[in-house]
Amino acid sequence: MASARNTSAPKVFCLQRGVWPTLNSVNSPAEEEARQPVVLVVEDEVLIRSAVAEYLRISGNSVVEAANAAEAIAVFAAGISIDVVFSDIRMPGTMDGLGLARWIYHHHPGIHVMLTSGNVDATHATEVAELFFQKPYRTAEVALRIRLLLAEGPT
Repeated sequence: MASARNTSAPKVFCLQRGVWPTLNSVNSPAEEEARQPVVLVVEDEVLIRSAVAEYLRISGNSVVEAANAAEAIAVFAAGISIDVVFSDIRMPGTMDGLGLARWIYHHHPGIHVMLTSGNVDATHATEVAELFFQKPYRTAEVALRIRLLLAEGPT
């Protein structure tokens, strides 16, 4: 699913306020090629989410943050184009990170999904996602893997 992106500056969207950008501009091929990758970070622990999101921004990505799977799905419903999802597995709500990865696979194929957890066996995670990071992980490694996944193209 392709949609227009504004590449003027990285943006953070606050789901709690319900504020979403208007996606009505069309970028030229050069602008699209030069745009920053968009990473959706889904993590219920706000300090972890903030630290990862900030590191990914410093590493040259635009970052959208969500506290749970429902907020992540709302990001997709708002029409925000996402290149990579980096999600915790254990989160509050009716859907965990494994369920979110399955949902993305069925509704937005081609988007890279990376999962993380401190409590889950990697075997389950890699059944539905491309990569798994055991907590604690190095944010530099996450940023590197995102760059490598994007260089491979869509899944």
